[in-house]
Amino acid sequence: MLLCSTPNFAFKVDGIYYNSLSSTTVEVTSGTNKYSGEVTIPETVTYEGSTYSVTSIRDHAFAYCRSLTSISIPNSVTSIGSSAFIDCSSLTSISIPNSVTSIGSSAFGYCFSLTSISIPNSVTSIGERAFHGCYRLTSMTIGAGVLKIGSDQCTPVKTIWLTNTPPEGYKYLAGRINYVANEQYSFSNMKVYPYLSSLFEADGVKYVPVSPAERICDAIDCIYDSTVVDINITKTVSYKGVEMKVQDVMPYIANGQGYVKAISVANNGQIGDCAFQGCTSLETLTLGEDVTSLGSYAFDGCKSLKEVTIPNKVQAIGESCFSKVGMASISIPASVVSIGDGAFAGCTVLADVIIKDRTTELTLGSNGEEPLFKDCPLDSVYIGGDISYDSSSSGGYSPFYRNRSLRSVVITGLEEEVPNNEFYGCTNLRNVSIGSNVKKIGKWAFSGCSNLDYFSFGKSVESIGEEAFSDCVNMTRLISHAQTPPACGTQALDDINKWNCTLQVPEGTNSVYKATDQWKDFFFVDNIPSAIEQVASPSDSTGDIYDLNGRLVRTQAEGVDGLMPGIYIKNGNKFVVK
Repeated sequence: MLLCSTPNFAFKVDGIYYNSLSSTTVEVTSGTNKYSGEVTIPETVTYEGSTYSVTSIRDHAFAYCRSLTSISIPNSVTSIGSSAFIDCSSLTSISIPNSVTSIGSSAFGYCFSLTSISIPNSVTSIGERAFHGCYRLTSMTIGAGVLKIGSDQCTPVKTIWLTNTPPEGYKYLAGRINYVANEQYSFSNMKVYPYLSSLFEADGVKYVPVSPAERICDAIDCIYDSTVVDINITKTVSYKGVEMKVQDVMPYIANGQGYVKAISVANNGQIGDCAFQGCTSLETLTLGEDVTSLGSYAFDGCKSLKEVTIPNKVQAIGESCFSKVGMASISIPASVVSIGDGAFAGCTVLADVIIKDRTTELTLGSNGEEPLFKDCPLDSVYIGGDISYDSSSSGGYSPFYRNRSLRSVVITGLEEEVPNNEFYGCTNLRNVSIGSNVKKIGKWAFSGCSNLDYFSFGKSVESIGEEAFSDCVNMTRLISHAQTPPACGTQALDDINKWNCTLQVPEGTNSVYKATDQWKDFFFVDNIPSAIEQVASPSDSTGDIYDLNGRLVRTQAEGVDGLMPGIYIKNGNKFVVK
């Protein structure tokens, strides 16, 4: 394939074109054919009996070589010319040696396949537009010797500034997050590490000491190339024989690392925002017991990830944390107290949500601009304690509001109220079981659940709000364990078909129900069969086994032998008997 420019080379050796600079030195230049694939530039080249040192890469030498995938530059090269690699759109990997002192203007412009680059300490100047249009550049390290950066660059996801004094024009390469050594820098999003110059790498992960004396470090970056398919961050890391305790996994550590298939993180703290966002090949995730929080967008877009286990010390799950992840179920441990907006948005196979039994309140993301369960085909939800959320109209009323796929809901006795509108418009909802300590069912709580068939609530319910069951025309069984009929708001039970639905109440209370407003309208009132009498809610202390309707099927002592095939709940966890 011919170049658009006129050939300007003196000779060609092993597919690389050269121009003579002196009797002993040459520069790499362009030629009649474009460079492609992997190119390795030698330190010296011999032509017609003379040996030359390769000292520079000429302006436009590799320009528009769109099939060039990687380039290896020798330690003999001291300069990279203007537009040397401009529009090398397939260039994914480049290593700049510690001999290069200058990078020309537009040198790597529009190399939009580049994901990471490290500027060595030898470089003193970076020309304007040198990295313009490199919109996939995730990790960039600026060496300690850089004095000047030209205008109109790209915006890396993260920039690591090894320069103690900010270079002239440093803001032209500001990242979404900037790791700096001191407060001389001025970024809206920066993290100061006084020991940043002691950055070290171990097993494909880059760490920076937080306190060398205490042997504590943070994980801030990783290697971006196809050889890194596993990322393993342990509680401690060893470098040059010194063991360091790993504290936090910082934001964007492996953001967009498209090669990694397995990630194991066992640090003693948080996993930062966007830490593993866009790791599209990630299949296996293992989180250690000492992880305390999962940042916003931490695993967003990890579409190949099918299963997630959240450790029992995690307290917060950030917004959009697992957005567009391929998991079918999620279990939220009792330690979690907050889940951000859109945390599971776009999880298009997420069917089962278990909020484990808890004594602390869990704040859920809203159903507003970024719904918590947007596009999730929920099938069953288990709520093991008090939950709260933005219940305003602007907040979308409830995370479960108008979910069209949700079929089964279990609310244990560890929650005290079903708020207004919580399951409004869940048109596929069939079975609901509410535990013994719930006192109130709010207004319109199950309004519009037109396929609701089975509904059971516990002995403590005192009130049912206005139109709580409006449009629930297909209910066939309503079970109340309350000795005193709950007070009903306006039209709370009116839409239930009284010919098709049987009301079941505790033994000895039939006459009371038949004399109470709205309850007296049921034609068929029976006693609750002893087989489904209300029992204590499942908890970690009992280990009793319940079906998806909240009915006790086995006590802890009886075990699981003899269970019919189906799905059951024990301690808030689902298991399947086949």
